[in-house]
Amino acid sequence: MVQLQASSLSSQIGSATTVRGDVVVTQGARRLRSAEVFIDESAGIARTDSQTWLSDDGVEVLGQSAVFALSEPTARLADAEFVLTKLQLRGHALDVRRNEDAVRLADMWLTRCPPSSRMWRLRAAELRIDDGPFASARHVRVDIGKVPVFYAPYLRFPTGSQRMSGFLFPNLSSSDGFDLSIPYYWNLAPNYDATLTPRWIGRRGAGLAAELRHRSRSQESSLNVAALPKDDDYDGRLSRGDYLAAGGTSADFAAADRWLLDAAHHGRWGDLRTLLDVDAVSDSDYFIDLGSDVGSGSRVLLERRAELRYDRQGRQRLTSRLWLQSFQRLEPGLAPYRRLPEASLSYGALWGPFEWAFDGAWAAFRRDAGALATGHNAITGERLHLEPRLRLPLERAWGGVVLAAAARHTRYALHRTPAAIDDRPVRDVALASIDGRLFLERDAGRWLHTLEPRLRYLYQGFADQSDLPRFDTAAPTPSYQQLFRDNRFSGLDRLGDANQLTVGVVSRLLEHATGAERLAASVGAIAYFDDRRVVLSGRAGAQERQPSSALAGELRGTLGPLGLDLNLAWDPNDNDVDAAALGLSYRPDRQRIVNLAFRRRRLNDTRQTDVSLHWPLAPRWSVFGRWNYDWRTRQGIDTFAGFGYANCCLGLKLLWHDSIETPANRPVPNPRRDRGVLLQIQFRGLAGFGSKVESRLGRGIKGYRPEND
Repeated sequence: MVQLQASSLSSQIGSATTVRGDVVVTQGARRLRSAEVFIDESAGIARTDSQTWLSDDGVEVLGQSAVFALSEPTARLADAEFVLTKLQLRGHALDVRRNEDAVRLADMWLTRCPPSSRMWRLRAAELRIDDGPFASARHVRVDIGKVPVFYAPYLRFPTGSQRMSGFLFPNLSSSDGFDLSIPYYWNLAPNYDATLTPRWIGRRGAGLAAELRHRSRSQESSLNVAALPKDDDYDGRLSRGDYLAAGGTSADFAAADRWLLDAAHHGRWGDLRTLLDVDAVSDSDYFIDLGSDVGSGSRVLLERRAELRYDRQGRQRLTSRLWLQSFQRLEPGLAPYRRLPEASLSYGALWGPFEWAFDGAWAAFRRDAGALATGHNAITGERLHLEPRLRLPLERAWGGVVLAAAARHTRYALHRTPAAIDDRPVRDVALASIDGRLFLERDAGRWLHTLEPRLRYLYQGFADQSDLPRFDTAAPTPSYQQLFRDNRFSGLDRLGDANQLTVGVVSRLLEHATGAERLAASVGAIAYFDDRRVVLSGRAGAQERQPSSALAGELRGTLGPLGLDLNLAWDPNDNDVDAAALGLSYRPDRQRIVNLAFRRRRLNDTRQTDVSLHWPLAPRWSVFGRWNYDWRTRQGIDTFAGFGYANCCLGLKLLWHDSIETPANRPVPNPRRDRGVLLQIQFRGLAGFGSKVESRLGRGIKGYRPEND
């Protein structure tokens, strides 16, 4: 049905009807307005020769003339300006046609920029917007100012939040010559999809990457693979330049195949959980030469791990786990042992006022023989550990005491042991502890102030463990929490003898209204009644004869935008700091971020600072940067700086970076460095290229989140 509103109407029998004076024609959801409309009832059409405004679902058009049908939802406007309200884009077209199922715009351009700006425009010979969730364009060109930067013969894109298959904007760089990658997104189903990315690197050749993702109610999985066959600049050990400098010839240079694998899976079916995390690359220089945004957070050790876990909670607690673990080491050195596999069982139940528990674990540790795997480092074998425990908690709201005892039995079946070492050692150690706490509090106006002193006595027997291997044992970083552990070592290959009293206190400041913790401080130390005899390796030294441990403390708090995180371990015996980590942050909102951090550990002489920021300077301009410096080696680990510009139609980020390519920042005289400039351009409401800038900001600036389009 067509409704007509106008100031005047004139008609002659057998000829057109003329309607004048702010004419409004309504047909369903379509609304047309013009100063004068000519209606031809015999042909079933209406026509305007003056400026005409048309409003339809998702489209607002202002044309210089129009023709539309009276009985069908079709219309045509010439020389028209338009606004695509769903896409938040505006533009101009010489010809606009509205049919039953689509809007077609011919010889058109569109942008998200305001009328006063020509910062970017997308031009197309034809744009079709379906009534469904997609739009398509032919002979597409993107101009920045008057400079063309992109062309495609055909593009298809969603008109809302729907996913759809199609090419994404390419990534460009020039670190190894011209480096171009063009991702293709493949929307396979609502719960799984894929991205295929052909890549061309001028000095190396052509490669392909693929990412597959799948999600369901019970599990989430992803698979990333990348391959670069016959890298023209790498032979598996040296670059072409290094190979020729070492006396080789181009004829003898054998290009190496390079690849990356990253697989991840998390699943849960009731009490059963599954996990898979596999990272692997073809060679130790892969990330240095080719880079990647996937894989492990570590660029020194890549983990391969598979796990099956059952966890049932209640009055009777049962946890069992079967897992495998191995590593790929990307720098010279001895890789950690592989677990092939480890099986563990933990059971707990109530027995009157007592809590009874049993823990058991069996593991097989393997390591390839090599030049570095000699002596104790060459030992492999199996380890069985059994540990029954009994606890008696006597607790009240104001505090309590927990009495605990355990028997810790471990036996080994070792291989490749030196002649003087028993290959079937057995270790038995008894443990007893008394742990008492008080919970004191006072009302301090809007705050609740708590004081929580704690005393814990621990006795653990001595067993000679000097000939035992170290499959998974290390000395953890000193901390307040470490003071109250049953074992001063991590892992099970060393159980430290103990006759000691730990004294600690925690104080908290809580908001009365919300219960939120605003400040928490803790400090404590251990008083030793006997010298310690168990060490990681070698003989006990002066450190094991000291009467007390380092004084360990923590201070954490947030007050409005300010954040503080401090961990400190100070040794009063030699008046030096064993470990320190300080983090300060100021984040008044998601775009204004300043982070200051310092880390030191005396054991391996670690001294590093990390300063990062992201700060808007004006409504459209922002700056960002990071300075991560190693004071031991006197070299920057990762440094970048840049600026961003954003308005309603364009986002731009330019970043300069300088980082060490040597994994773990080994103190080599002249480390390889990765330097360059990255550019990211985002056409608001459309797409963009240069995602590596956003990725580097997310990794380097703690708390940074990409801004919304």
